[in-house]
Amino acid sequence: SEARILESLEALKRRQTDRVLINHAWETAQGLLASLQELPVVVKVEAAGSLRRWRETVGDLDLIAASEDAGPLMDAFLEFPQVIRIIARGETKISVELYDGLRAQLWVHPPSRFGTALQYATGSQAHNVRLRELAKRFGLSLSEHGFKREDDSEITCAEEAEVYQILGLPWIPPELREDRGEVQAAMENRLPQLLTQSDLVGELHVHTNWSDGASTLKEMVEAAQEFGFQYLAITDHSQSLAVARGLDVDRIRQQRMAINEIQRSMGDDIHILHGVEIEILADGRLDYPDEILAELDLVIASLHTALRQPRETITARLLKAIRNPHVDMIGHPTGRLIGIREPADLDMESILEAAAEHQVALGINAFPERLDLSEGHARRAVEMGCLLAVNTDAHHPEHFTFQKYGVGVARRAWVGPGSVVNSWPFDRVYEWLSTRG
Repeated sequence: SEARILESLEALKRRQTDRVLINHAWETAQGLLASLQELPVVVKVEAAGSLRRWRETVGDLDLIAASEDAGPLMDAFLEFPQVIRIIARGETKISVELYDGLRAQLWVHPPSRFGTALQYATGSQAHNVRLRELAKRFGLSLSEHGFKREDDSEITCAEEAEVYQILGLPWIPPELREDRGEVQAAMENRLPQLLTQSDLVGELHVHTNWSDGASTLKEMVEAAQEFGFQYLAITDHSQSLAVARGLDVDRIRQQRMAINEIQRSMGDDIHILHGVEIEILADGRLDYPDEILAELDLVIASLHTALRQPRETITARLLKAIRNPHVDMIGHPTGRLIGIREPADLDMESILEAAAEHQVALGINAFPERLDLSEGHARRAVEMGCLLAVNTDAHHPEHFTFQKYGVGVARRAWVGPGSVVNSWPFDRVYEWLSTRG
């Protein structure tokens, strides 16, 4: 239809940007930071900009180095194999293009000025404007170089926390620096305790080669244990998602026996939950009958197909799943793929309200292409009393490392550990699941 064509064109416009997914930026930045740290002239170096604020996409990389020798440091930076051309160079900053198409800025400041430089380059611009306005109340001006008094004398900050301390504020985590009330909250001493990776003690969304995963049950369990998880839920796809080799009823029951055998061999070193990622069919039915769902430890309901249904229809599908007493969690609620597929046109306020009412957890899917719930929806979810789960949706052991991206979304959403079910100890998670259908 004409409406669908127009929608596709708008989506294409949004995709035609110079930004990359955060995992691409993070991996590139880690390589550059490691090389910079090896240089004798570098005292310390950190990533800044939107990467440090854990935005879901990143434009340019901003790297901040403390050094007394800016010229030699920039010369050495130009020799890095990742750098293919210089774009601009000044006294304290050099801009380059990297082999993967990303652009990077290296800012170099003396160690005594590193704190203000890091704060300034981290941003956001709107957050920095707030800080400059606050500085004026103290008779100060603030720039990347430091504070200036009205008599032109300077205050330099070697550490970023000093910048906030001079302004009468506690240090504000980078993920909050978007001018969304964080400065006011800091002034009133009510900044939230944010989720950290170390808070997450379990993983509740994992696939194996029983469906579309790349590794065996045992390989995923052993990798989870090595990653430090206390518990793990195996949640392969259900039968109607044929492209993912979804499990029919016989195979899901066979998988239960295989999991029980692995659990016996592992002892109490890690607890294994048997679950499923159940398909929410186009007509709103779930892919297994309720009596099969009742046999499982954990049921994640997800939308994978018919994502372009009208708002009323697709919202009703998801609401029906949330209201099913056997459904414990909704996986990647909007179905978006960043830069590839727009989110489903859901009435999210109704979805969040129903999830809070039925205490169905909503996933923050840490796969970099998904990051779904988004930060905006996750923040609203917590405001409404919803439970969340930060899951990797791992299809391979290496995917457990995606956890940090989901944590980044949660922190940007002002989410604390209490709202995240897989930060709970296993006994509490098991009790929560046992009281459900």
